Amino acid sequence: MRVDVVENIPERGAGVAGDDAAVKLALKNFTSALQGDDSFFDSRPIGNWRVAIEGDGRATCSGGFVLSLRGKEAGRNRGLHFQLVQKLVELLKNAGSPEILKARLCLSSETEQESGKAVFSVRMELESVGDSNEQAALRWGLGLAHLQQALLFTSRYLRQQSSQKKS
Repeated sequence: MRVDVVENIPERGAGVAGDDAAVKLALKNFTSALQGDDSFFDSRPIGNWRVAIEGDGRATCSGGFVLSLRGKEAGRNRGLHFQLVQKLVELLKNAGSPEILKARLCLSSETEQESGKAVFSVRMELESVGDSNEQAALRWGLGLAHLQQALLFTSRYLRQQSSQKKS
């Protein structure tokens, strides 16, 4: 998988991915895994989901997420978010072919209204390419499964790092 760390992830136009069964199943599994007790993350989809035929006749499937660390202190810890990005790059770069799967990661921050402190998150977009809409959607689901495994591994790693610093 090709993994790029970028400054910003632009919004994409609307598409029909919400109607694709492979995409729905992959999203359901991903959401269930990240809501589990083993997960250190909260996740929400961002932007528009797309499955579309491009000008060159190839199909693409793409969708994005915002990942935040559970807990106020973890959400404000920029170092943990940098570690998250580093681990994801390390784990995803060898998952799948870089010609058909691409992930973009972006560290972002927002200011909390009540405290005025920065809260960090990682925005990510996953994109796949195929010879048909169905193939692109299936490959996207495979890429999402790779991302899910990488996040679960990283969740355990970050929990371990956090617990070692507290003791």
